[in-house]
Amino acid sequence: MVKENNIEKIFIPAAGMTSTENDVKENDNVILTMAAREVEGFNGYQGTGFRIIGSAEFLNEGDYFNQVHDKYSFANRALVVTVKEDKQLL
Repeated sequence: MVKENNIEKIFIPAAGMTSTENDVKENDNVILTMAAREVEGFNGYQGTGFRIIGSAEFLNEGDYFNQVHDKYSFANRALVVTVKEDKQLL
């Protein structure tokens, strides 16, 4: 994740995901959910989850793509999500 001008961006390595890419071309609004057991949740629960609402784009060149590709050589594109809202769920 990167923060630029107070705007958070999440970088996700992409290989395949062609139907998702086509959907994003039609409507770039996305909702991501993710969870981690290693992060303590509310009231001491083991694990927590998050919901992220934002806009998405697929990139195959440029700085963001290079950052992803340098770490994940299999990625032929980077899915970049600009976060508009985030909320811890558990």
